[in-house]
Formats: sequence, structure tokens, C-alpha cells
Amino acid sequence: MKLLPYLFALLFGYPTQGAFTQSSTLMKYEFEQVDSLFSEEERPLAVFIHTDWCRYCKNMEHTTFQKKEVVDLLNQDFYFISLNAEKEERTINFRGYPFKYRPNGRDLGVHSLAEALGTIDGELTYPAFVVLNKNYEIVFQYNEFIDWKNMSRILNKVVKN
Repeated sequence: MKLLPYLFALLFGYPTQGAFTQSSTLMKYEFEQVDSLFSEEERPLAVFIHTDWCRYCKNMEHTTFQKKEVVDLLNQDFYFISLNAEKEERTINFRGYPFKYRPNGRDLGVHSLAEALGTIDGELTYPAFVVLNKNYEIVFQYNEFIDWKNMSRILNKVVKN
């Protein structure tokens, strides 16, 4: 009978101090909401451009955008938008212009808004992370994996400027 508590602990783990704390949830918005959001409070837009097949995109989704420090910064100081460049087939009206999905082969295509925001030196690679200021100008643009520490530095730097 004395083995029962040890067996229970081995199977289910010991409760830790943080085991019952609630994790932060990243708030996500749509491009069509931006004008009304700006009328309430002007914040930079943080846009994550990704695809389903990109392992670095998935890694960012499961690490960088799960870290409480990054989530808190994005929720407090930014409007975060996640754009799947190859799956978003609806027309997105942004800044008075309709951006459309453009098929480019059998079950393939890319959204023109992803191209407009994420293209660097004529090429769109994934993942792409873009920050736009209140005037919709790109103030940060990067097309590679960003770990949570560097993402925190980037977001803090944008907020300070």
C-alpha cells in the first residue's frame, strides 16, 4: 500500500507550483477589423505569414507564439494577424483594396496580401513576420524562424520606437 502514492506520482507526475496557472492565449484579429481597432486604439500590426507545410512555421506556432512573454507583448501592444498564405482563399479587403488568392497550379496558389507584405528582394519565403505601424508602413520584415527571445527583443524595440 505504501507503493501506491509513488506509483501515482510516477504515472501522473508531481503537481508543481505552476501546474494550475492559466497560460496566456494569443488574441488574433482579421485584416478587416484593423480600421475599427485603430479607431479604439492605435497599435502596430504584427502579421505572421505561414503555410501548412512549413516546419519552421509550425515550430514558431508551437514555441515562439506559445511563450507567455511573447503572447503578453502581442496582446498588450499589437494587433496580431495570422495569415496562411496558401490556404486563405477569400478576398481580403485591406486599406480599401481587395487582395485575392491567386492559383498558380493544381491545388496550389498564394494570397496576394501575403506577397505584398512578406516579399523581400522579390521572393516570399516562410515563415514571414511583418510589423506595420499606424500608417500601414512596414517597420519590420523578416523571412526566417524567430525564437521567442529574439521575438521579444523585436517586439520591445518596435514598441519603444
